[in-house]
Amino acid sequence: MWRFVLVVLGVLAAVPPAAAQERPLICFGNEPSWGVDLTTPGSARLSFPGEDGVTYRGSAVRNEPLREWLWRGTPAAGRDLVVFLREGECSDGMSDTKHPVSARVSLPDGRFLAGCCRIPGAKPAAPAAALEGPGWRLTGMPGKDAAALAALPRPIRARFERGRVTGSSGCNNLMGSYTLDGDRLMLGPLAGSMMACPEPGMSSENAFKSAFAGTLRYSIKGDRLSLTSEGGATLSFEKEPAPRLEGVTWQTSFFNNNRQAVISLLTGTRIAFAFADGTVSGNSGCNDFRAPYTAEPGRITIGPVSATSRTCGEDVMTQERQFLAALKSAVKWAIEADELDMHRGDEQRALTARAAAR
Repeated sequence: MWRFVLVVLGVLAAVPPAAAQERPLICFGNEPSWGVDLTTPGSARLSFPGEDGVTYRGSAVRNEPLREWLWRGTPAAGRDLVVFLREGECSDGMSDTKHPVSARVSLPDGRFLAGCCRIPGAKPAAPAAALEGPGWRLTGMPGKDAAALAALPRPIRARFERGRVTGSSGCNNLMGSYTLDGDRLMLGPLAGSMMACPEPGMSSENAFKSAFAGTLRYSIKGDRLSLTSEGGATLSFEKEPAPRLEGVTWQTSFFNNNRQAVISLLTGTRIAFAFADGTVSGNSGCNDFRAPYTAEPGRITIGPVSATSRTCGEDVMTQERQFLAALKSAVKWAIEADELDMHRGDEQRALTARAAAR
């Protein structure tokens, strides 16, 4: 029979004494195989293959600084057991199933067992790859038919990735957090830009933001995603093709001037560029330029940059030099809706650009 010794960590001193509201969980892991059954309030049963299980009596408390729960219990004889529980997507390493809680359990020799927890009776979450990664374009919403949504000047889109949702709500950009629990998508507060747009963009945005909130049930069939509220209202989405740098003319909106500021273009100037066949080329406000590049999903290397030698006003030439330096400094890229966002290695934004209307 295993004996367990409480591993005393300094972090435990920060745990408040208030007991948490427990919910049933079954936690497990591999290498070695183990299990902790937390389905009975006030009790945990720890087991290993070929060993007798040990029952502990205890409860969970909240460690707010680390945003996790600590379940602590005492057996009939021996030392305490501590289980660290943190909400968030957890991979069991053996399948594509994603579980809603991760767990760590202390061992007598000072090691931690690591694994996941599932909710008994809950429908397993769809593989995260099915929901996360691709962009989803809204095709159906209560009170708005498909034709009206397709005709919006700026489509309503959402992308889910690693607990962060981004996209556009028909007029403004949106961003926020989310968690997955079984077939439930739990959205945190959403933030975004605050532009006013002409109708029907504004009313569509307000209707979408009202429906795209709280806890929604999600299901995926092929390239279609459905999000359904507790009241039965459904948002329908269609998977979009993977974003591509190529085949688009990008019009610069903002760029990093390398003086700790991301600035807009001078009034009356235009900077546009395009990626094709390993070369990025365009006009940087005065001169034409070109540079080789290599890209993969999310990553890019640009340079060296060559340009023509026309002379323009001093302010335009300064802007051109700053833009070309910003473009060359980009090492990361992402596309949300029709906007290209490029960042430097130090995580500062290099530039943003919008797809030109065709």
